[in-house]
Amino acid sequence: MIPTGSEVSGTTSGPSRDPYRGVVLVLLAVALLGTAAGVAASRIVANPLLPDVSVTLAIGAGILLGVALVQAARAEPAKGRAAVVAAAAGATAPATTDDARPESGRSPDRPVFELIGIVRLGTGVAGLLAIVFVLDGKPTVVPTLTIAGVGAALCLAAAGLSATVARYLAGIDSGGFAEAPALCRGARVTTWILGVAALSFGLAWAGNAAIPRVLHFAVLAIDAAVCYGLISTRKSKDPFPLDFSVLSVLGDRPNLLASILDRAEAQLGIDLRSTWALTVVRRSLEPLVIGLCFLGWLSTSLTVVGVEEQGLVERLGLPLGGVPLEAGLHLHLPWPVDHVYRVPVKRVQALAVGHEGEEGGGPENVLWAVEHAPNEYTLLLGNGRDLITVDATVQFRIVDARAWRYRTQNPAEALKAIAYRAVMTNTVNHTLSEALSENVATLTSRMRAVVQSDADALGLGVQVMAFTVGGMHPPVMVAADYQGVVSAELGKVTAVVSAQVFRNETVPVAEAAVVSSVNTARAEGAEAFARAAGQAWSFRTLESQFRISPADYYFRRRLETLEKGLGRRPFTVVDSRFQRDGGELWLTQ
Repeated sequence: MIPTGSEVSGTTSGPSRDPYRGVVLVLLAVALLGTAAGVAASRIVANPLLPDVSVTLAIGAGILLGVALVQAARAEPAKGRAAVVAAAAGATAPATTDDARPESGRSPDRPVFELIGIVRLGTGVAGLLAIVFVLDGKPTVVPTLTIAGVGAALCLAAAGLSATVARYLAGIDSGGFAEAPALCRGARVTTWILGVAALSFGLAWAGNAAIPRVLHFAVLAIDAAVCYGLISTRKSKDPFPLDFSVLSVLGDRPNLLASILDRAEAQLGIDLRSTWALTVVRRSLEPLVIGLCFLGWLSTSLTVVGVEEQGLVERLGLPLGGVPLEAGLHLHLPWPVDHVYRVPVKRVQALAVGHEGEEGGGPENVLWAVEHAPNEYTLLLGNGRDLITVDATVQFRIVDARAWRYRTQNPAEALKAIAYRAVMTNTVNHTLSEALSENVATLTSRMRAVVQSDADALGLGVQVMAFTVGGMHPPVMVAADYQGVVSAELGKVTAVVSAQVFRNETVPVAEAAVVSSVNTARAEGAEAFARAAGQAWSFRTLESQFRISPADYYFRRRLETLEKGLGRRPFTVVDSRFQRDGGELWLTQ
């Protein structure tokens, strides 16, 4: 029977949309969001498992991206229409053609296959680089109960979500979604890793840093095995192979131990569940657990007191009399009847005054303008306008364990309050300049005496070994302003000194110039006076000559005038006496 045109068009219209493509995209978004959250949390909390979780989720996001590309390639319609034309002509298409395959079995085109390979190799290489980057990891820091609880709760919530995804994928038929079994195994392994991260928070809060370190390397080993599987798979009929051995061993079944046993049975060909050793262990497991718990309870009746400690025994909440327990192994009633408190009586302890919190790692920063701890306290000085920050330490040793334990509810806080009161007593009547310029040795000696006296009055049972003041300075919050004020004062002093230097250089020069000008003026005056006197005497001499002979005076002045007017030209003077004396003058041309 030849199909109609509508049947032909329906055959060539292309395959339907993959129903599981949206699931993969949602899982990809969740994996990326979890990676970002893990990176942000690892910058806040120093837990080596948090970067491992981020790496695991990032590798999972790369795998999901490759699966999404495979689904998108499978959703593309087949290029060849030969089978459709042959069907329209009445021919029978072979059952093994691409058009006869289901959508989940259709292979993508070669360019798409290369793109999927790039994603696979990129995910493996990026995962290995991330593993190398976080291999050392941050040292485990003991978190507070709130941080440990919140971190563990978030990891357990993420583990529950991953377990739900694994259960959902386990119920999907591999014929409709070929990658569902492999993704299910990956989700189960991710669940175990998130559960291990939650456990690491509890271990870190308990002060155990060794087990989280071991778990850190174990998780990185699993991630490295997955990355190696992504890189080492060169040729395969599957465009994005996900059959990794490590996921098959750890995630083939929801029960981790059962999954490992199944893998071992497949490799060895032996039913390990039916061996006599496992049967004996299974039958003796409950008595063994009960016996171990009983031995653990009896072990609470043994207490080891260190060489620098003394032990105080409390029975049903009441302290027992007698001499405190010395160093060694001691036997007493088990918990909850007896409880031994160990007090370090031979160790010198330090109590910070002026700040709370630990300083950062590395060498100590001695600059006062840099905070040395998260919380630095400021004290108000006597004038009511200045604030001061004190960086001090009280070194003390417990000399009476019972007094330290039972005289005061919080002996360490009481000693800290006494130290603060000593600091305030010795600085309250001073200005900032007086406090900063005071003799530190005298100040610390006086403070140590005050702390020792107040501690004895409260009966704390301590001996104050030393009171060390590391620094007294203005608050760090006003460091820039204080430095500006100090710089302005130094600038003022510098300007005054510079002005005095300029004055010392300029005034003598000006005075010397004045003396030189006065002397020059006096010399010029004397010279002018002498010149005027000489001219006066010369005028008087001319006057006397004029009075003696006016004719001769006029004649001589006439000749002098002619001499000045003619300059150095030769000339001859002829007067009336020339003719009188018989001379003759002939003028020729």
